[in-house]
Amino acid sequence: EAQYMAPPARFEAGTQPVAQVVAAGVAAEWMMNIGLENIEAHEKTIAAELLKLGDIEGIRILGPRENVDRIGTVAFDVAGVHPHDVGQFIDAQGIAIRVGHHCAQPVHRHFGLYASNRASSGVYNSVEDAQALVETAKGIRKFFRVE
Repeated sequence: EAQYMAPPARFEAGTQPVAQVVAAGVAAEWMMNIGLENIEAHEKTIAAELLKLGDIEGIRILGPRENVDRIGTVAFDVAGVHPHDVGQFIDAQGIAIRVGHHCAQPVHRHFGLYASNRASSGVYNSVEDAQALVETAKGIRKFFRVE
């Protein structure tokens, strides 16, 4: 015979996340087959390309410019251009980045910003992807006439 808890506990969802647990195991196996050291090396290579964004006039990397203890994610600010406009411009070139405060408001306050742009990569990205972003970023300030 089933026994139910008193409200409101009896109305809490009861199905366990079985599919998610199985998928997490498959994802972990996939990563182990690639090799964590290979994933780390690949992200370091991509990060090296993305950090070249900081060589562009008017673009500031948020965080260290050195490719040490980094993952393949680089946040940046484009002087004089709102991050949403940056994202729209880059998206129009077929490249996806994230814009906003990325749940990192204290970091943005530290840099005197409300929001930023973020390029995130993974094993599915190529060096050419990162290079395309850097090339596209060179045209942002000219397009918005803030050079």
